[in-house]
Order: sequence, then C-alpha cells, then structure tokens
Amino acid sequence: MSFTLWKALASEPKVLINGKRSFDYFRKLAGNPKLDEFFVDAVALAELFPDLPLAGDSALDKLTMLADNPYRTYAVSLSRWNASGGLERKMEASIPPTTRRVDHSGLALIEIWCVEPPLAQNYQGIVVVDPLHLAITYSDQKLFFDERVSLELGNLLEELGYEFENRWA
Repeated sequence: MSFTLWKALASEPKVLINGKRSFDYFRKLAGNPKLDEFFVDAVALAELFPDLPLAGDSALDKLTMLADNPYRTYAVSLSRWNASGGLERKMEASIPPTTRRVDHSGLALIEIWCVEPPLAQNYQGIVVVDPLHLAITYSDQKLFFDERVSLELGNLLEELGYEFENRWA
C-alpha cells in the first residue's frame, strides 16, 4: 500500500465506543512512509546529515517514558538519501533482533522514508518526526514483539485522540 497520510486524515474516521479514533483503521488507510531501515556508521551519518530528526524508538524516547536503545534512530527521505550518495550498510535491522549479542557501538539506525519526514520539536527542543507519522512507521511485528514500545505508543496515540483496537497485534 502506498503512503497516503493526508487522504487518511481527510477520510471519515472509525470511532470506537470510547470516542477515540481507531488507529488500526487509520494506519491501514495511511500506509507506512518507511521504506527501509539499516545500520550505518553514526559519525559518518552525522557528517553527511547533521540535521536529521530522531525517528523510531529514539523519537518515542523523547515523546514518552520509553528508554531508547544504545543507538540512535534517524529518518531521511529517499530522495535526499539518494542525492547524497548514501552510506555503506554496516548491519541489517531485524525484528525480533538477533538472539546473539550484537555490538551497536558507533552505529546509528537510519530509516529511509518515501516522503520528507515532517518535523516536530519536543519539550527539550530536540527535533523528532511528527508523532502521527512516527506512529504509523511501527509494524504489527514490532508492536507485538516489544510490549514496552506498544504501551508507550498507545499512550502517545491517546494524546492524539487515537487508540489501538488490537493493542498487541
């Protein structure tokens, strides 16, 4: 499914019994702007893109009570990534993470988006992707695997007027 957030926002929302809008329904209409994710050298990424917004668990860490991973996650549009020449993939991202101990030191997780990530500044002045865009980048697999992410994302969605119909699916 292609990414159509604005069409999803303009459509008639599915309203749940508690008056909140169904995030599951909205997410199906909107699609996911994230095309790919993988690990790159963190220093090289900061040199190539010093202004990238936090995304994924790093953004959720700034917007909620979630504790971030030992590495940062950033978002960049595919067109900007391609125009820069990109960076070498150091490691693939996987859900669930590999069972063996992996050293992420010196790495950053980059998310490649089909659109320029809309920005929001959180209370600490740190630039993160817009919360609604952030929310739709999480896959069912990630939400099922990581209960802490699912819980905090649910809390964030509640602030935005949405709720999961199937919280752990």
